[in-house]
Amino acid sequence: MKGALSLLVCMGILICSIGMLPRNAVSNDENDEAAEEPLPTLKENAPLEIELWGGIRDLYKIAAPLPLGQEATAREVQQTQITDFKLSSLFEVISPKSYLADLAAEGMSIDKDPWVQVGAQGVSKCRITKAGNRLKLDFKLFEVARGGKAVLSKSFSGSKDGVKSMVHKWINQVIGYYTGEPGVFGTRLLFSRRIGPGSKHIYTADWAGGDVGRVTRNNSINLLPAWGPGGSIYYTSFVEGFPYLYRTGQRKPVLSQQGLNMGAAFHGGRMAVVLSKDGNPEIYVGNANGTGLRRLTNSGAIDVSPTWSSDGSKIAFVSNRHGSPQIFVMGAGGGGAKRVTFKGAYNQTPCWCPRPGSNLIAFTGRDGGTYDVFTVDANSGQIRRLTQHQGRNMDPAFAPDCRAVAFHSSRGGIFISNPEGLNQNLVIKGNADTIKWSR
Repeated sequence: MKGALSLLVCMGILICSIGMLPRNAVSNDENDEAAEEPLPTLKENAPLEIELWGGIRDLYKIAAPLPLGQEATAREVQQTQITDFKLSSLFEVISPKSYLADLAAEGMSIDKDPWVQVGAQGVSKCRITKAGNRLKLDFKLFEVARGGKAVLSKSFSGSKDGVKSMVHKWINQVIGYYTGEPGVFGTRLLFSRRIGPGSKHIYTADWAGGDVGRVTRNNSINLLPAWGPGGSIYYTSFVEGFPYLYRTGQRKPVLSQQGLNMGAAFHGGRMAVVLSKDGNPEIYVGNANGTGLRRLTNSGAIDVSPTWSSDGSKIAFVSNRHGSPQIFVMGAGGGGAKRVTFKGAYNQTPCWCPRPGSNLIAFTGRDGGTYDVFTVDANSGQIRRLTQHQGRNMDPAFAPDCRAVAFHSSRGGIFISNPEGLNQNLVIKGNADTIKWSR
């Protein structure tokens, strides 16, 4: 009984420290917040350098006319293009209602002048043909200044159910044409969702919205999911009565140490994970199958929520070793932990930008009794605020290219914004926490 009680107490502490307080909880501990310098407001943000088009920050004005052929599918293709362009935070989509061009006469080319008149810089066109049960989508991209010769052409074939996926692939190509780096449409979000008393499950979804699928099928609490090697999913579950670490495709726990087994994070085949088998929660690193574990932290405090730098040389994590939960960074071999957040009294759920060489870490910070999303530069310590006066906003996750951030908001579900907090869009409705973005 004593061991079980200790586990429950430790679990409660860990839940608070990693930001899994009830979403309507408000702390009464005002002394902690007063002891730390406050987090910055949106007005205090310094400019964040984001290169869009060779250093130009203006959005590229693009049109996506209704595709030719297969009218029912054409509507889906057009709307998916428009949605993807908007979510990318790189384009301003010209309203179809403003078009002056004779689309039927143009066909799969463009007449320059009508597009210049509506301010379009680019035009994305598509023709849909059907052969049996399969569809073929032929896309062409035009730069208006260059006239009717396409600068990019791609074709995709698939079933009716795969239309959205084909459009995603096209938009990735368009982004790659303009920026030199393809987009990340087609990648997925991973999160946990409470569906009733004592029942919480792991879900995945297309980050651009839709295709929400449930991963876990037990009648228990499942939480803290992570993308593992080969697209596998790791998560902690109480299905056997204790917080063991599991992975998809395997019934036996990956880790079933005494105490807590949770918060897995991966870099290739290496796994960072939180265990409390030696007392308080600490961070360990080992193989993805749970072997070869080595303890990295040994502070006597709670150390949780590991996240890897892009090159795997560093790990950011949350620790209360200085009194309140803050973001720290250490070498992937352990030791040399350095505190990187010195503003705010309750900072948690870090996510390191996976872009090579990036020092940017997104995190949740408590400010004035609510939660918002921030980023911190691990080298300079500069903090930027992404949300404010917009309800509770928590659990940020960077896109693979770091051009977008996903987070859950009390405004109704999972939102996507750019790294400055601009262009916020609701993409997945419903409650969610501990969001992770596939690579």
